[in-house]
Amino acid sequence: MGNDIDDALALALALRAVNNGEAELLAVGCHKNCSTAAAYTDAVCTFYGHPEVPVAMSATPVQEYTDYVDYTVTEKDFVKTATEYPEPVALYRKILASQPDGSVTFVSLGFGTTLAQLLESAPDEYSPLSGVDLVAQKTKGLSIMAGSYGEKKRAEYNVKNDIPAMKKVFELWPTAIWQNPFEIGKQTMYPGALIEQNLGYYEPNPVVEGYKLYQQMPYDRPSWDILSVLYPIHPELFTHSVAGKVTVDDEGYTWFTPDPQGKHIVLSATLDQPQALMKAEQDMTLRYGEWAKQKKLLCFDLDATLTAHRCPLEPAARQMLDTLGKKYDIVMVCAGNCPRVYKQMGEYPVNILGNYGMQESTVENGEFKIVREDVFPADTAFFRKQNDYLRQKYGYTQYYGEPLEFHSTGMVTMGLLGKDAPVELKHKFDPDRAKRRVMYPEVCEIFKDYSVYIGGSSSFDFCAKQYNKYDASLRYANEHGYTLDQVLFIGDDFADGGGDSHVRIKGMDYIWITDYTKTPEVLSFL
Repeated sequence: MGNDIDDALALALALRAVNNGEAELLAVGCHKNCSTAAAYTDAVCTFYGHPEVPVAMSATPVQEYTDYVDYTVTEKDFVKTATEYPEPVALYRKILASQPDGSVTFVSLGFGTTLAQLLESAPDEYSPLSGVDLVAQKTKGLSIMAGSYGEKKRAEYNVKNDIPAMKKVFELWPTAIWQNPFEIGKQTMYPGALIEQNLGYYEPNPVVEGYKLYQQMPYDRPSWDILSVLYPIHPELFTHSVAGKVTVDDEGYTWFTPDPQGKHIVLSATLDQPQALMKAEQDMTLRYGEWAKQKKLLCFDLDATLTAHRCPLEPAARQMLDTLGKKYDIVMVCAGNCPRVYKQMGEYPVNILGNYGMQESTVENGEFKIVREDVFPADTAFFRKQNDYLRQKYGYTQYYGEPLEFHSTGMVTMGLLGKDAPVELKHKFDPDRAKRRVMYPEVCEIFKDYSVYIGGSSSFDFCAKQYNKYDASLRYANEHGYTLDQVLFIGDDFADGGGDSHVRIKGMDYIWITDYTKTPEVLSFL
């Protein structure tokens, strides 16, 4: 831990496997001349709900490390469960001695240092067996990220940094070794767009914070170490060599010789396997990976989720909806009224909940129909008076077209640039919503009898108090036979005052889109 960032995501995958009942994590050993590598590992284990996992630390010849471990431990101050970390070989021997025979799989994501030390260890208080004999009795095998067999000859990083140790590992390890070489990781790139989604977590995640510091976001990264964790859980996703023997030469190159009596297998991936490997990685690292099986109803916002504000539906988004619609029920849940949303989507045939649920439409045999419209007439005189007051106070006295839009349901939109302002001006007006957040507390106080939203790109929305996207989505779900845990909301505006905020506040599962052009990539796990 502390060189490449894929170690962090590999650990996250292991911890998620524990959460999913697919594995038991007995311990994590770190080997690096870096005081914070174990603390960072401890913080990741604690974040993922397993503070009980013992973490050990030993020094190796390698002093190189990146700042992501220091930064995440000291600056972010994630919760850790220990201040001192034991030496790993003694911990490994203690744990192995207590496990059933042939039950333990080692996963090695770094140098061979501590594994070689374990193999050379002597009998102790935990076991009368030597290191080799203890490993032979208790382990199923070793899944190791090491070596290279590509067209370009390469002394792979994990091997060359402690060549004597890696030699001993391949010479002395008494049970199976599954070698994951450099080339497969390059075939399976983990998408940076999913890291930017905070891996589906709502609170700061030490793995994501590490990725942010390691390189300039967003970036895709090879899955070198991740695959060695994935292999013991899903070996069927890989191609296996014949049995043989791996040797390490004095320069750090690895060589494989077929041998029917050999205990070493070199893993690879055919041209059609990387996609399945990447999907498995994503399912097991995203907090919402299991949602692909659990969810039945997808509720979508439109503007800034599937397309730019008031712009036509993007072709990629249309194709994505076509694909998702084969597996899930889809409904649009929007601030705009149903006819406007239907037109903006290019008459895409989908059910729509408009005006925060005050209106509902469907498409039957190619015909658009309003099937429900709840009407709560607004006090137009009151709105016009308060609109004039707010514009004078905050300086929005110049605008295009009507300053207020009164919808048929009684919902009202106050466009600070006016109803007919050019779209490009709206996009540039208040992209971080700072201008409207200054006004928001007073607007809420004045219109305390309404639900108030910082809507669109330059406006405020007002509707009857009981209407919001959470209740609209839940009402639709109940009417169509779905339970709350089968509903997933996809939107862009979950901050306080945002149009999607009630979804977050009231506890519906959601995905926060930060760049609508990446929505298909973010939702690829579905």
